[in-house]
Amino acid sequence: MSLYWDSSALVAALYDETIRERLASIGNMTRTHSFTEVFSTLTGGRLGIRYKPAEAAEMIASLREDLEVVEVTTDETIEALHSAHKKGVRGVRIHDYLHAVAASLSGSQTLLTLNTKGFKGLIDGLKVFSP
Repeated sequence: MSLYWDSSALVAALYDETIRERLASIGNMTRTHSFTEVFSTLTGGRLGIRYKPAEAAEMIASLREDLEVVEVTTDETIEALHSAHKKGVRGVRIHDYLHAVAASLSGSQTLLTLNTKGFKGLIDGLKVFSP
């Protein structure tokens, strides 16, 4: 069973050993964009602490070791943008939608996030859980 991790779940893995152990198991995936979101969180100070960019990059590199990276092609992205209105997606929610699309296209049936409400109903059959 493969699990798709959004950026919030990856940040949680940096701070919770139980979640980090789950990430270390086989079958975990994310997309490259998640790493930029994690970097933004770690260096932007929203956690109450601001990491230096080099420190954040090292933390992300350690996460990368346990993840398969999947991508959404340009054509798949354009198709998702065309179908976004059917799911009520607009504005910043497009980022969540593209994570859900990536999870679905990669064959994952489960997406892990701290924002479970934001992902509900985006992709039929995609289960959304907190890590």
